[in-house]
Amino acid sequence: MKLNDKKEPGTVLITGASTGIGLATAIHLDNLGYKVYAGVRKDKDKENLLAKAKNGLTPVMLDVCDQISIEKTFRMISEKSKRGSFHLINNAGLSVNGPLELMDYSDIKKVIDVNLTGLLIVTKTFLPLIRNSQGRIINISSGHGLLAIPDKSVYAASKFGVQALSNSLRVELKPFGVKVCSIIVGKVNTSVLGKILDDRRRMINNANPEVFALYKTLIEYFDKEVKDIPGIEAIEVAKKIGDVIIDNNPKSQYLIGPGAKKMRVLGKFPAKMRDKMLYKAIYK
Repeated sequence: MKLNDKKEPGTVLITGASTGIGLATAIHLDNLGYKVYAGVRKDKDKENLLAKAKNGLTPVMLDVCDQISIEKTFRMISEKSKRGSFHLINNAGLSVNGPLELMDYSDIKKVIDVNLTGLLIVTKTFLPLIRNSQGRIINISSGHGLLAIPDKSVYAASKFGVQALSNSLRVELKPFGVKVCSIIVGKVNTSVLGKILDDRRRMINNANPEVFALYKTLIEYFDKEVKDIPGIEAIEVAKKIGDVIIDNNPKSQYLIGPGAKKMRVLGKFPAKMRDKMLYKAIYK
């Protein structure tokens, strides 16, 4: 990787910095000397960030599903970021998994709102800062944005949207010197996994028993599959993001973790062959 060692650290906004990848990245970039604005939604998360930061990291109360919150954050950062490059890291995300028939309408809407609609609105709002400073847009995606599999239909739809946006903006913003990359991660060992499992149990408890029975084999297969996939630590993703920001010639995509790489490999199989392999694995 060719790094531009002469480039001075700029300003970064990272969404979803309360836990996991967002928290690790905010602290890592703060340690590297960037002026970091870290989006959170709770006061306790704000205090946690301030306790861990060393170089002036600024938590901002930012809800990616609230346009007023987004615009308020934009005005505040615009007033303070007069010099240097400005980079946006779209990290805020939500994972609620299950067969489509078992998912609540509210969960479907929330996943799309957080993972895709919110990302679009945040990116649109901050584009003037990014464009004027030739900054970077880094979208945190998932292996499910490369390959849609059973039990992940809604989540995959949102992450395919993230990949589509990355592909579109990469050319759309090229005349202005803006680079757009996606970081495609697999399973990450964070507290977020517990929330995903809690949501999974809630979905099952709320399901019509007769309908749940239809999908029981599918659900049990993917519950075991997730447990067996080795996870990576959030700091690995944070370090990769730090490298990507200063890379003169970044790739369009970066895959991190065995889960993401497995999805890319499976995605190269012909659809009929892949479907047959998945079906046999689930219903053997």
